[in-house]
Amino acid sequence: MKVHTNLAAMLLSVLILGVGVAYSVIAYTTQDAAWFVSRFDDVPERVIVYHEGQKTEYTVGTPGYVELAEGVRSSLNSGVARFSSTGLSEESLQEAYTRYVSVEVFFAQPVRLHAWFFTGQPTQMLFLITGRHSDEAAVFLTATGKYMSGPPVLKNRQPLLDALASLGYQTQTR
Repeated sequence: MKVHTNLAAMLLSVLILGVGVAYSVIAYTTQDAAWFVSRFDDVPERVIVYHEGQKTEYTVGTPGYVELAEGVRSSLNSGVARFSSTGLSEESLQEAYTRYVSVEVFFAQPVRLHAWFFTGQPTQMLFLITGRHSDEAAVFLTATGKYMSGPPVLKNRQPLLDALASLGYQTQTR
């Protein structure tokens, strides 16, 4: 009796098993079965723009809210390019609030920012537009009020920058 080996079927089985294991490991570590999806449809309930010590809050019905909320949603919808090794010290956070242009957004419910690394389910996000750490399009995340280190870096932050510029905010570091 001669045994026949189907090399193509064996290689296909190994490939499918490898892809399945890789997907499962990433899904488990990110706690997100749809980690590969770039879609983001949530809209913040409140947006705060910090501009050189001034704090302006935008909520539903406030002029400028729609532009900012859509800029945030579109920027997050572009997906995540990578994670950053950046952390946010207390000094950097205070400068973001008092010295530079920053955007802080608040969601009514925890949201999911799909990525191949763990992003949690934040209810609050901070975008640094000018100043320290603003050269990356990083978005700092929290569900507890303390921003996590290793924030995701967005593929495209331009929709948020355009929304800020349309409201008269300076989005370039001088």
